[in-house]
Amino acid sequence: MRGGPISSAVALLLTLAFARTTALTGCAYRLAPWTLPSQQRLKIVGASAEQYVIRLRIHDLKEYRVVADGRVTLDVPAEHGECSVYLFNLILVQRGVNPFTVKTVEIVRGGKPMRKLSLKEIAQLPADSEAYHLLTFDK
Repeated sequence: MRGGPISSAVALLLTLAFARTTALTGCAYRLAPWTLPSQQRLKIVGASAEQYVIRLRIHDLKEYRVVADGRVTLDVPAEHGECSVYLFNLILVQRGVNPFTVKTVEIVRGGKPMRKLSLKEIAQLPADSEAYHLLTFDK
């Protein structure tokens, strides 16, 4: 059997090449693109709107005092989501967190958190004629 040893050597080389390629490629991490800085308009509807404070937790904590008419404009900094993990740079293993779905906005009254929202949830709230998203609390 003349082709036997050559076939075994070729099979061994192919196996080693495949193992090396697999070991070198393994998992790949893809960084999500940056989002542009923006502003989010929010209006607290309810009694004593000026008693509320809005906390925005992106990179650093930023606090916004709500004025008597309930309006506040949040300055959202540029950011990017987390990396997604791909096996062999093809098969999605784990999706990175979308920065718009993380609850980064906290509504506080009297030092107590009343509600936590994501930027996506704020964008889905109904808006008034001046594009302020309306968040209603019991009066």
